[in-house]
Amino acid sequence: MKKILLMCFFSINLSGYLLGQDKSNLTISTTGSSNLKIIYAGKKYSLQDRSQTFQGQNPGTYSLVIYQWQTKQAGGDYIKVYDGTIRLTGKKHLEFTVLRFGKTAWDESDITGDTWNENYTNPGPVTEPGDNHYNNNQQGVTATQFANVKKALGNEYNEEERLNLVKVVFKNNLFSSEQIKELAKNFYNEEKRLRFTKYAYDFCWDKGNYFTLAEIFYNSGYRKDFIEYIGNR
Repeated sequence: MKKILLMCFFSINLSGYLLGQDKSNLTISTTGSSNLKIIYAGKKYSLQDRSQTFQGQNPGTYSLVIYQWQTKQAGGDYIKVYDGTIRLTGKKHLEFTVLRFGKTAWDESDITGDTWNENYTNPGPVTEPGDNHYNNNQQGVTATQFANVKKALGNEYNEEERLNLVKVVFKNNLFSSEQIKELAKNFYNEEKRLRFTKYAYDFCWDKGNYFTLAEIFYNSGYRKDFIEYIGNR
């Protein structure tokens, strides 16, 4: 009896070990300057640092939808650049890349062991407030709305009054970091530009990219103040 139980235990653990060895890895990345929004296997993710790896995936066919930020005359928006399926193969690592202008490429290689990365955790799905592809309760501004906001700020010549207007137009809207960066250029006085970017932070739905606004400050003191501000949020 003990011999039978031992054999069953060994078989179960061996099966589990073999299944574990047949797992797949998936990396989604971009060569562009902005992060991607993806829907992988029906769940929504916002990439950080323009790349994300999913380890220990079950082999099989999965749905994949990818949105890439593309700048337009009216500001910009996330545009769908891929809507299809991908095939994950056991013991293989699939690398799926979105190129700068929306074209895609992929490559597959054998999984290489990494004993150093023993505490790796796969990303959890997210819902980005204001992202009109991901959250139906609170929408980011459309291209038309953004154009109207940009025009309204441009028509206000006094920058202090322009700041007051921002508090009105931002009240019920959310913007991308790229849109806020473009609006910030309406403030030629860097002190007021700093006040604007600090206020606008709470109305940005892709805060992971907000650090890129540091490049709009020519004065190193204001740039340092801005970086410290978002670093403490």
